Amino acid sequence: MINLKKFSFFSTLPTRELEKLTKQCRFQQYTSGTTIFVEKEEIKDLVFVVEGQLSVLKNYGGEKKTLFNLDPGDVYGEVEILNGTKALSTVIGYQEFQLMFIPKEIYLRLIGLYQGFAKESRDLYSRRASLLLEETENKGQPARVITFFNVKGGAGKSVISANVACMLSRFWKKRVVLMDLNLAFGDQAILLGLTCERNIHKLVSKKSLKLSNIEEQLTLHQPSGLKVLLPPPAPEMAETIRPELVERIIELLKPHYDFIIIDTHNQITDMELKILDLSNLIMLVMTMELTFIKNTKVLLDLFQRLRIPREKVKVILNRAFKSLGLEPAKVEKSLRYAISYFIPSEGDIVVPSVNKGTPFVLSKSSDGSGLLASLRQLCASIAGENTDNGTWSMFALFKEVFGLG
Repeated sequence: MINLKKFSFFSTLPTRELEKLTKQCRFQQYTSGTTIFVEKEEIKDLVFVVEGQLSVLKNYGGEKKTLFNLDPGDVYGEVEILNGTKALSTVIGYQEFQLMFIPKEIYLRLIGLYQGFAKESRDLYSRRASLLLEETENKGQPARVITFFNVKGGAGKSVISANVACMLSRFWKKRVVLMDLNLAFGDQAILLGLTCERNIHKLVSKKSLKLSNIEEQLTLHQPSGLKVLLPPPAPEMAETIRPELVERIIELLKPHYDFIIIDTHNQITDMELKILDLSNLIMLVMTMELTFIKNTKVLLDLFQRLRIPREKVKVILNRAFKSLGLEPAKVEKSLRYAISYFIPSEGDIVVPSVNKGTPFVLSKSSDGSGLLASLRQLCASIAGENTDNGTWSMFALFKEVFGLG
């Protein structure tokens, strides 16, 4: 039988009441990812966390934001019960967890009978009520999750994602985390000149993951102010990283940052599907090679079958050459999709920056280049400073990027 006396929430209640509670209340075990309450549904019980961890999420303009976590010994539902409202948030469990359900009428009876228990409930209410009852339209937006993706290596998505993240952090003054989720063979440490002492693998053993645990494993990129979550130091460790852990990390980071930029592995597994589902924007990076065009078309068709909204997916054409014999208009017709961003080929800038571990957007070698101008345009769009209409014009883009009249 569980010893409720060891939990501070019940410490003021007499032993006879605690013994009665264990007989009157329902105990239940759940698997990771189970939703206990959904915002605006009826709450009939006060929930007490016996084991595991849960997150309390609130909907702000279509985006769910983590308000706080529930650890063993915590309760949820006192604000709704005492205010007579429906659920003010969504409560989801992470890891396996066990809950105790205290019927509302029993909870109210204990408050009326025991002054110490009433004070415990009142103090808890005062700490949470303003946060839970706050009008959602007045709350700031959580981080947007931007994922760079394709299923064929060599398109330059890692280089682009690193430089976009640096530019948003350094020049747009945004709070940005770059997550290298190419877990076996990620390149972000090399591209940014970072050591791998801090990495995602060190979060695997955390039983109750918290924001502070994640922050301890973020590596600061000093020149830009960007924070980076690097992959495990050895490829064989990649399989220890589960999609549930990645989802948990993203949910904990979102309330505290403006952007989460994700660089993925070139394949589709449960991990990649989870990342795509969590993303606000998916950047499909391709080149003008026939193999990339084919793979991008296959991906776009798959996204349609998965019901991923078209407006969520943007195609980036990297290293485009008119001399390759493939007209962009014909590529768009083949894809049945507009190319949203054009990045010119300037290997004399990119290759040295990769070898030095210095993003080209932070190097004077890119000043005045079409490459830098195109990245600036991409970042401005991500930051909401301009909107692309989903069409592509080779001549218009060459005029804008290269300053042609």
